[in-house]
Amino acid sequence: MTDVKRRDVLRYSAAGAVTTATALYGVQALTGSEPAEGKPRRDPRDFDEDYRGKRIRGRHFGRGRDELHVNDRPLALTEVSTLFVPEDGSEPYVAVGYISAINHYDPVEIDDARTQDGLRRLGRRIVDRLNGLELSAEAGKGHFH
Repeated sequence: MTDVKRRDVLRYSAAGAVTTATALYGVQALTGSEPAEGKPRRDPRDFDEDYRGKRIRGRHFGRGRDELHVNDRPLALTEVSTLFVPEDGSEPYVAVGYISAINHYDPVEIDDARTQDGLRRLGRRIVDRLNGLELSAEAGKGHFH
């Protein structure tokens, strides 16, 4: 019978656990949900549409990095927590909304379980507010609250 020492069992078990964890981490990194470099992931909510004579394009990247363009000019967006009062008379609620230089005091709710078209609604609201005007070059410069 071989003489197996407790120390050897622990050493080889630890080495096996580290090897397994490293392999699993490598597989996760190779097949993870993040897009490959240079290839942005397409979100099904992304859109490119004409609205009242303006081209509106929205891209969803999450974590405060969503993009909105009107006639190929970027509009800086800021996420803020705010109180939303539904028009149907239901209870007000706190949620996160988009604001910009154009709709600074009228946030649009960010997509969640209730809404899936926040960026599109914001784009249309911006076009309505512009009333035929174009965004300036300054509209794409962000600011923080």
